[in-house]
Amino acid sequence: MGNQVPLYNIIRNIISNGVEYEKEVRKWKDNSDENKKIYRDLLHIWQVTGSFPDRFYPDRPKAWKKIEQHIHSQKKKHDLYHRMAKIAAAIIVIFLSVWTGKEFGDYWQQVQFTEVYSPAGQKTRIILPDSSVVLLNSNSKIRYSQNFNKKNRNVELRGEAYFEVQKDLSRQFIVSTSELDVKVFGTTFNVKDYDDEQVIEVGLLKGQIGIDCDKKEIVKLTPGMVATLNKKDMKLNVGVTDMNLVSAWTRQEMVFEEDSMEDIVRYIERWYGVEIQVAPELLDGDRLTFKVKTETLTELLNLINLLKPIKYHIDGKLVIITEP
Repeated sequence: MGNQVPLYNIIRNIISNGVEYEKEVRKWKDNSDENKKIYRDLLHIWQVTGSFPDRFYPDRPKAWKKIEQHIHSQKKKHDLYHRMAKIAAAIIVIFLSVWTGKEFGDYWQQVQFTEVYSPAGQKTRIILPDSSVVLLNSNSKIRYSQNFNKKNRNVELRGEAYFEVQKDLSRQFIVSTSELDVKVFGTTFNVKDYDDEQVIEVGLLKGQIGIDCDKKEIVKLTPGMVATLNKKDMKLNVGVTDMNLVSAWTRQEMVFEEDSMEDIVRYIERWYGVEIQVAPELLDGDRLTFKVKTETLTELLNLINLLKPIKYHIDGKLVIITEP
């Protein structure tokens, strides 16, 4: 294959998390630093925009305009999108010497994805094409391709979701998070991986699951076990816990056990869809333990006040918490 690899293979490699065409693409990347950079930048565009440019243009200004329009048609992510748009425009010019725009455009028309987003303050129930059920927590999203239940059962998750997977021994069900892949054939489990949290948590209620990191299985879980991965040092801890606590959110319950004020506030923001500003002096490391169900935001804040004296003011979607 020399210094070239068909664009189809590279795209399939990226959207399959490096599984498909692994050898061919690895050989191509190892051929030069330039190839590694091209792959890395394309991967970044995919992670940020969830798609690829639909065609290449020899005119650099035209390329820039096309990609900028494409990226800004997605949900805005402030300066990150501007930076990725510039990278994308540069990549298009690089690729002109290797592939034609027609090849890219024809392939992209074949690849479509379904993405479901559960906004802050809401829960969303999804039935996948294989009849598996997914309950998305607040501020979470899941994505799967049109090939789901045909060629694979792969989904990508950002946030938290509770899965009830239909058994199918011929095809694994794979949940990809930012650092881990959870692989099952049919079982019930909970996965949490929010971008603003440093820990990925996987809890198993029924069946058995395997957890992969960098395409290598690192642990198998049996019911009642929870695996937590620290995204900073990549250390994995596995223990046994009460799974009713892990899945409490699916029953409209909030359970906090020795949690910091900072963690509690972040959770409440997602749960009620509000923004909370907390006085720095209240983030003193105190740990709180309590359980609530179906309480209003005001009732919850009054409860916290009983455990840790606070003063609060609610102005629409903004909550300001200070010392009393």
